[in-house]
Amino acid sequence: MQTASELKLTGHALTPGAQRSWWLREALASEDAAPCPPLTGNATADVVIVGGGFTGLWTAYFLKELRPELGVVVLEQDICGGGPSGRNGGFASGWWDELHGLVHLYGADAAVRACREISNSITGIGQFCDRHGVDAWFRRSGYVFAATGPRHELVCEHMVRAAADAGAPEEMRALTREEVRARCASPAFRSGVFMQDGASVQPATLARGLRRVVLEMGVTIHEGTKVIRLNAGPEAVTDRGTVRAGHAVLAVNAWATAWPQLARRVAAWSTYIVLSAPAPEKLAAIGWTGGELISDLRQSLRYFRTTRDGRIAFGGGGGRAAPRIGDSFTHDTRAVREAAEGFRLFFPSWSEVPIEDAWGGPIDVSPTHLPTFGTLEPGNVHYALGYTGNGVAPSHLAGRVLADLAVGANSDLVRLPMVNARSRLFPPEPLRSLGAAMVRRAIIAYDTAEERGRRPNPLASAVAHLPRRLGYLLGP
Repeated sequence: MQTASELKLTGHALTPGAQRSWWLREALASEDAAPCPPLTGNATADVVIVGGGFTGLWTAYFLKELRPELGVVVLEQDICGGGPSGRNGGFASGWWDELHGLVHLYGADAAVRACREISNSITGIGQFCDRHGVDAWFRRSGYVFAATGPRHELVCEHMVRAAADAGAPEEMRALTREEVRARCASPAFRSGVFMQDGASVQPATLARGLRRVVLEMGVTIHEGTKVIRLNAGPEAVTDRGTVRAGHAVLAVNAWATAWPQLARRVAAWSTYIVLSAPAPEKLAAIGWTGGELISDLRQSLRYFRTTRDGRIAFGGGGGRAAPRIGDSFTHDTRAVREAAEGFRLFFPSWSEVPIEDAWGGPIDVSPTHLPTFGTLEPGNVHYALGYTGNGVAPSHLAGRVLADLAVGANSDLVRLPMVNARSRLFPPEPLRSLGAAMVRRAIIAYDTAEERGRRPNPLASAVAHLPRRLGYLLGP
C-alpha cells in the first residue's frame, strides 16, 4: 500500500474522523440555522421520528404536506445531516442497474414500477430545491457505469439486456470505449453503460435545507437527543425525556444494528471518500465537464463525481464491519489510502493535484442490496433501512412511503414490492459482523486481483462468492 506522501494526502485527508465531512462543513458555513435544542422533559406528538437524516426529514416533510395539522417531532442524536446524509457521495441515482435483483425478488412488472418511482423521486428532489430555494447543486446529468475489466464489460451487456427485457430499453444505453472516454477520459475505462436516471447533489446542503423547510412547516426537531429505546405506545425514551406518540418512524440507517426489531435486517459497513484540491483545468483536459456521475463495476464499488469548483470526490476503499458503530467506522486511515490509490489509478493526469480531504462512516447493507420499508407490530411503528450506500433518491421515496403508512393512506406507494417485503435475515452477532468483515476483505481482494489482470486467490474467491451461495444478493 502506498504511503500518504506518495499519494499526496494533505490537510484533513490525514485526519479522517477528526472533523466533519467537507460537504457538511461547507453547508454549515453558509447557513444561519435556527437552534434545535435537545429534548428536556416529556412531550406528546402524533408522529415521533427517530433520526434526522434524509429518511427522517423527508418523512416529516411529506407528513406535513399530507396533514399540516399533525404534530411531528424529530429526535436526532447528532445534528441533522450529521450521519450518512451529510457525508455520502451525493448520487441521486436510479435503480435500473438493480433490475436483475429487483426482478429476481419481485417480478418484472413490480421491478419496473419501483424503478419508475425512484425516477419520480429524483425529479422530486430537484423540484423541492427549486420550490424552497435550497441550493443543493442539483444537476441531472445521468450516470456512467465504466467497465475496467473484461468481466465488467459482460456486466454492462447484462444491464442493458435486463432493461430491454423489462420493456425499458431507453433507460440503459450501451457506450463504446470511445463514448465513455468522451465523457471522462480515464485510461482505466473500457466500454460502459449510460443510465439517464442520475443527478448529483451537495448532500449536506440538501439535508440542512430539509431541516430548515420542515421547521418552517411546524415540525419540532431536537438535535443532540439520543433515543435509548422505544417503549410500547410508542414512546421514545431519551436520557432527559420522552416523546409519546400515536406513530413512530425508525429512520436510523446503520444504527438499526442496535435496535432489536431491526438488527438482523442490516449489517454495518463503512465507506470512504477522498476529495482532491480544485483543478478545473484538469477536468477540462479529460473532458469531464458534463457533470455525470460515474462508478466502476467492482463489487467493492468505486464511485466519483465532480464539484462546482472543479474537484473530484472519489469514494470507495476498504471500510470496516463491526458489531458496534464507533471510531473504526470514521477514523480508518487504511480505507482512506485505499480510496486514494483508486483515485490515482483512474486519474493519473491528476498526479500532482493533492488530495486534501477525506471522510467516512457507516452504511446499512441489506441482504438484497436494496432497501425495504415497512411496519412493525403492533402496526404503529414504521421503518426504512438497507440503502446499501445508495440512499439519496430512495430515502425520498422512503419518506413518501412512510408518511402514507403513518397516516393509513391506501396508496400505490404502500403497495410497492419492497414495502413489508419478506427478506432473508443476516445471522445474529457475532457471526454477522465477523462474516461481513471477512466477506468484505475477500471481495476487495477478488476485485483487486481482477483489476490487475491476475487470477483471484481461490480462498478469497470462495469467500467472496459465499453470500450468493447462501441466498444473499451480495458479492460476485
